[in-house]
Amino acid sequence: MAESIQVTALVWQQATIPYADFPVLLAAFLKENPSTPEVERLGLALRESDPMKWDDLEIFMKKVGEWAGKTGPRVVLGKVLKGNTIEIEGKVRDAIAQLRSDKPNPVAALRKMDEVKGLDVSFASKHLRLLFPEYCPVLDSILSCRLGYPLTADGYGAFARRCAEIADELNRVPVASTFPGRTDWRPSDVEASLFAWVNGWR
Repeated sequence: MAESIQVTALVWQQATIPYADFPVLLAAFLKENPSTPEVERLGLALRESDPMKWDDLEIFMKKVGEWAGKTGPRVVLGKVLKGNTIEIEGKVRDAIAQLRSDKPNPVAALRKMDEVKGLDVSFASKHLRLLFPEYCPVLDSILSCRLGYPLTADGYGAFARRCAEIADELNRVPVASTFPGRTDWRPSDVEASLFAWVNGWR
């Protein structure tokens, strides 16, 4: 029986990660990004708010920018939040609706988020990941280059499906997650592990 998972999309870049490495990699990601559970909680509160308040959305987007690293605040503060607040609210609500439906659609949600002025696939997917970690991974330029998934909506869809498949496989084995308060795997946790793997974090 196999004890590792194929993680790459391109044949000439094939690589596998042993099951046992995933919890270690996820823990390494969380060590580098300790605010992840906190920002997830903000995302959950935002997506469940009715009606959504601009102040809450603005706080969430700023936190996502901080979570994203060095360029994050510049993208969110310098490009995104300078746009029309009504437009941003509408696109975020539309994206949330795509993921709260009977058939959650990460690709359709990404396309809605990507319509927000200043966002791209990378930053749109970061917002979705922290709103709906049970469905949405991040696809940024690093993962796109290393794993072979194009930095497009279709590439994101393929990556999201693969992360969901790996999460299901890890849950079947089973391999316990190292995310605080959880033992099961979500696509976002798989992506976090892959991000740690491509960056050499252990």
